[in-house]
Amino acid sequence: MRRAVVVVVVFLGLAACSATPPAPEVASARQPSASGSAGPSPATKDSDYDKALRYTRCLTENGAETSDPIEGEPLVTAHVIKPGASVETMLARMAAHDKCKQFLPATWPIRIDQAEVERSRPYFDCMRSHGIDEPIPDKDGMVQTPTDVSYRSTPEYQDAVAKCRHLYDDPANDLPQNR
Repeated sequence: MRRAVVVVVVFLGLAACSATPPAPEVASARQPSASGSAGPSPATKDSDYDKALRYTRCLTENGAETSDPIEGEPLVTAHVIKPGASVETMLARMAAHDKCKQFLPATWPIRIDQAEVERSRPYFDCMRSHGIDEPIPDKDGMVQTPTDVSYRSTPEYQDAVAKCRHLYDDPANDLPQNR
């Protein structure tokens, strides 16, 4: 019995060391929420990384195992799924996304190779000239990409893609319907 208690205490100690420490709170006169526990303060300013980390861990907790985010690499969302994923995996990810999407930051930084930035510049300039506010990479190749890609389904976006596709080096450009 004593050995089991020591193992539990050591396990809890390790878990406490690896857990993210809670953000400091300032005393306030907040009213408890209906569940009886205080919710997050609306004044809390989490970084985009903190939000992305909360999102990816929520996905994992809801059955869609997801790695912690890495700035500069694409953030895995319901819309970014690894090649070869099964239908079940995609459905699980979409269901988990619906439960966790409130944690997503509005944008996520992705590093783009400078050669790719230069190669893609005419395409993105064309998209901007057709009213699509495509993000522009900074001098280090980092671009703040929107995490909500639903705008890509709009007629305006599709129309701009049709007008600019010829400027992007993509094998799909050789298809008859894309000429």
